[in-house]
Amino acid sequence: MAISSSGCQNTQSNTKIIARIFNTSTNIQKKIIDQYAPADVRVQRNIKYMQDPALILDIYQPQNIQQLKPRPTIFWVHGGGWVSGSKEHARGYFKLLAAQGYNVVAVQYQFAPQATYPHQLLQINQALKFITEHARDYHINAQQLYLAGDSAGANLVSHYAALLSNPAFAQQSKIVPSIQPAQIKGLILHCGIYDMNAFVDTAPDELKLIEWGVVNLVQSYTGNKKNDADFLKSISPIQYITRHYPPVLISGGNQDFLTETQSMPFVNALLKQDVEVTDIFYPNSKEFLVHEYQFMLSKKASQQTFQQTVEFIKTYSASAL
Repeated sequence: MAISSSGCQNTQSNTKIIARIFNTSTNIQKKIIDQYAPADVRVQRNIKYMQDPALILDIYQPQNIQQLKPRPTIFWVHGGGWVSGSKEHARGYFKLLAAQGYNVVAVQYQFAPQATYPHQLLQINQALKFITEHARDYHINAQQLYLAGDSAGANLVSHYAALLSNPAFAQQSKIVPSIQPAQIKGLILHCGIYDMNAFVDTAPDELKLIEWGVVNLVQSYTGNKKNDADFLKSISPIQYITRHYPPVLISGGNQDFLTETQSMPFVNALLKQDVEVTDIFYPNSKEFLVHEYQFMLSKKASQQTFQQTVEFIKTYSASAL
């Protein structure tokens, strides 16, 4: 028991270190993205969607939203290794999307290790229920939703989409989705984790700091089950793809080890089930595209990815626009 307690304490201590590093990085990133953000965007902040625990979300919209028909909505779950981050970390990016004529909902959720799987998924479920029930209040088309996420956020929304499109997986997970599968028109996934077991196994040995980080992040999110391969597979969306999975736009940087070990295998799994996929990778680019490259808007590839994201939404929302 003492060993287990010590291990848990070490994980919590290590997680705090990782969270501080991540938050420092995302705060810098936030200021850079803000430079590209348009001013003429409507933002409603800190809307409470859940009472216990008290959790909030932000809504970004075109300035003239009241004059438009209800618009498609991008429901964005932020990254941060399940242990850090903020619903505001990509607020400039959300403003850019809103300026294209879309709603963006940015969601707060609890962090590990204080809250472990499946709490984050249950909170996403509740936020989607709130958006659906209050769609008219916020001039949102709840029948045209896009689940989006970066890094750990991509893991969470891809997992939720598997629950929604695979009833057997939802039943196995004891999670009852609060919305209907037809409401989700597509997924937007950046630099994500889709196979938890492979995430642990393929952390680069030559980069000990990354390997150490991966181990601690998975320990925190799973409640110290990183060595339980069966459990890790049971919470990996790559294991539960069916032909009913929504269309996917997926991207990753050419200098991010997750692109080869996570994103590309996920694309293959999707294609095997005849899921429609728009994959955006830059293997031949001379630009240095690291993890979360999509937010680095000074790069040509990042701008191109943004434009392809807009085209993806236009394509799958064509009947509503």
